Amino acid sequence: MISISGNAMKEWHEFGVANTDCFLTVNCCGYQKLMTRNLERNREQGRADYQLIYIVRGKAVFRFGNEEIVAGGGHMVFYAPGQPQNYCYYAENTTEVYWIHFTGHAVHDYLEQFGLVGGSIYEIGSMDETVALYNKIIFELNMNKPFSGHVTTAYLLEMLALLGRKLQHGEEHHKARQHADITMIIGVMHERYSEQLVIADLARQCSLSPFRFIHKFKDVTGTTPLKYVTDIRMNEAKKLLSESSLHVREVASIVGYDNPLYFSRVFRSTVGMPPSEFKKQFL
Repeated sequence: MISISGNAMKEWHEFGVANTDCFLTVNCCGYQKLMTRNLERNREQGRADYQLIYIVRGKAVFRFGNEEIVAGGGHMVFYAPGQPQNYCYYAENTTEVYWIHFTGHAVHDYLEQFGLVGGSIYEIGSMDETVALYNKIIFELNMNKPFSGHVTTAYLLEMLALLGRKLQHGEEHHKARQHADITMIIGVMHERYSEQLVIADLARQCSLSPFRFIHKFKDVTGTTPLKYVTDIRMNEAKKLLSESSLHVREVASIVGYDNPLYFSRVFRSTVGMPPSEFKKQFL
């Protein structure tokens, strides 16, 4: 353990050696609180391992090439092996950060799985679970108990998974806000699937032209409005045919088809067999 006297900061395991022969391992982990003097890092060749920095509060400046990014509490910074590291933590802002270095031949696969490849700074907000995991890893490294390597690896995986979930949720929330109109229309479709829904009317509810509505709907759902409603109707028809004694003609009417022959044609095209045959399977 490296301890710097005074109340400027405390550090644990500042230097680590990469070990790419292992599956996944934590090389070093620590906490820093700046109170009397700034801390600057200039590693032009980077490090041999990965680094993940979580800023709890305060202010830090990170330089990526010619770009300078100011980061505060709730930001997480990621460095890949060999990536230049140029950053500064400011004492006047009582900056607090946690950091961890890790390596292993499975790291890239996990980072890719959790959506952490290709970014350098992530805004994740306050995450008490992340702070708790950093502290658990620091404790394990300092105590050096039996199987501590396995325990710290498990904590690291949990941290990466939580970060990946946070980022994915943020993207989904952003998409949901972007497509609130389509989400609303999808709700209308599920409520009124048995009615004659007109594209122009649905588009008008979204303040879109029919062409733009169809295009946006397909971007969000992967299918057209007509196909989406048809799938709702066919799923409901399958449920009624398999769970009730209703005849095909009655089911057709319930799910929105006045013409039972047309219903049968659509059902066969969608399900792969006529509705009468489908019903026989459940008699």
